[in-house]
Amino acid sequence: MDKQKFYVSVERGEISEYKAGNNDDFIIYGDPEEIIALRECLDSVQSAELDTALRANVPFREYHNDHENDLYDYYFMKSYKMIYELGDETTKRHIESMPFFQEFDKITDEQ
Repeated sequence: MDKQKFYVSVERGEISEYKAGNNDDFIIYGDPEEIIALRECLDSVQSAELDTALRANVPFREYHNDHENDLYDYYFMKSYKMIYELGDETTKRHIESMPFFQEFDKITDEQ
């Protein structure tokens, strides 16, 4: 199956076949199954982000001892790892320059 070109904005959780505005933070190539998996992962980032905001109202829970923040970190990293794997050369170079790139080998499909 041929892979199609997509534009991705992690901040907005957007994956689009069409370049519009500034939705081209990253360019990836994926088949329908890969794009669905990335969509689910980006949705999980947004859901986990909401959970962390709600959890922030509990002042006695520390960040490093917090399941909600762990889930957010996991899906955030997993999203970037997927974008890296599907990305064009510019996308790959950009992600390789990010400080958390070396942590990708710790990300598994199970959380």
